[in-house]
Amino acid sequence: MAVLIFALSLILLVAGAAGGYASLDLLPTSDGVLYALAAAVAVCAAVITFAIGVAIRRIDRLAKLIRQSVSPAPGDIAPASETPPAEEVLAAPVATEAESTESLAEAVAPEDESPININRTGHLPSLEAIETSLETPDAPPSLVGRYSSGGANYKIFADGSIEAELSDGTFKFASMTDFKRHLVEAKARANPTTE
Repeated sequence: MAVLIFALSLILLVAGAAGGYASLDLLPTSDGVLYALAAAVAVCAAVITFAIGVAIRRIDRLAKLIRQSVSPAPGDIAPASETPPAEEVLAAPVATEAESTESLAEAVAPEDESPININRTGHLPSLEAIETSLETPDAPPSLVGRYSSGGANYKIFADGSIEAELSDGTFKFASMTDFKRHLVEAKARANPTTE
């Protein structure tokens, strides 16, 4: 791909040089100025195309390096002396489905910890982490924009929340989805349908 880009760059450069050469004899006339401008545009396009070709080659090299770093290194493969012989693997006892399910349940949820109030890492937060979070309260979200529509005023904040000043009061919604749900419910209450 980069070779084609470089070839296009060379063609544009040659066209620009030819246009510049042709404009030398005609320069005082409007045709000469047109040739000179076309030559300048072609040369600029050649430079930009060349830069794109260089960028494509660098991206290709970077992709090749990434692919090489992801593939396992020859030293990562265990030598044959460390792998168990096939006889040992075949002679190993096979756990029943019930035994494997019980061992999996024990590994996933230890009995001494209750699942209530456990954070995502599986541990309760430390006292220091709780104190730090209480000492440094979160700053209020910044206002992104405000607008008015249909007699109501709206404020949109950076965290995605919305504050709407409607005819029946001011409401704060956590997201645009909650706001739309409120509008649909309000419309349904205002226009009840009989079935």
